[in-house]
Amino acid sequence: MAESKYITIMLIPEGTESRRGYRMRRWLFHFLVWGLVAILVGILLFFAFYGKVLTRAAMADKLAKDNERLLRYQYKVHLLEDNLNQAREIVTRLTELAGIDIEFPELPDDSTLFASLDRRGMAVVSRSAGIDITLPAGLPIQGFITQDFEIDDDAHYHPGVDIACAEGTPVLATAAGEVVYADFDSTVYGYMVVLKHNDSITTLYGHNSELLVEAGRMVPAGSRIALSGNTGKSTAPHLHYEIRVNDQPIDPLDNWYD
Repeated sequence: MAESKYITIMLIPEGTESRRGYRMRRWLFHFLVWGLVAILVGILLFFAFYGKVLTRAAMADKLAKDNERLLRYQYKVHLLEDNLNQAREIVTRLTELAGIDIEFPELPDDSTLFASLDRRGMAVVSRSAGIDITLPAGLPIQGFITQDFEIDDDAHYHPGVDIACAEGTPVLATAAGEVVYADFDSTVYGYMVVLKHNDSITTLYGHNSELLVEAGRMVPAGSRIALSGNTGKSTAPHLHYEIRVNDQPIDPLDNWYD
């Protein structure tokens, strides 16, 4: 027997209402069924990938802002380089007029600068298993150390180390302790966290973009306490890290607890 070209869909309501039937061509019925299936699959795929699309869009927006910020820094660096070259020319002419023989060293190229950074080494967040968890060890973030500890005189006073890193990098507590300060320091350090590890030792983490802890909270060693940034008196994204013993700054790069 030949297959019918039509399909009848019957609607049978409860109660005394009469039945209703809808007759349509078989190909149209198949088209509607497969169309509905395609729509349902499309909706499921949309919601499955929607989160990824939003994440990528947010990441693209952040990358665009970072790129704009880097372009501004590059423009400032070029201006400083041009001003330095002009100042060198003026000083050279003045020394020639004064009969002074002086030769200024040439500015290093990019490859030389990056090679010098590599020689300085990277800050490494590491901690030996045998060290007391209340003693600060290692460094709180990974990045290049751009300024060392120096307290020889007031002109070069820098009671910690500066670690260059991308904004938003997690800052880790270098030892277990209590948060005694977590707020904005308008004088120097911007968003700053200070941890007290025992009666004599504290650590300071400055120039953050966001604080993840509050004063009075106990934090374990290695826990996230902030996100690095460029707040306070800062010319580029980095973290300022200090260790103080009896309120006296010590070099975080020294094995001071041995």
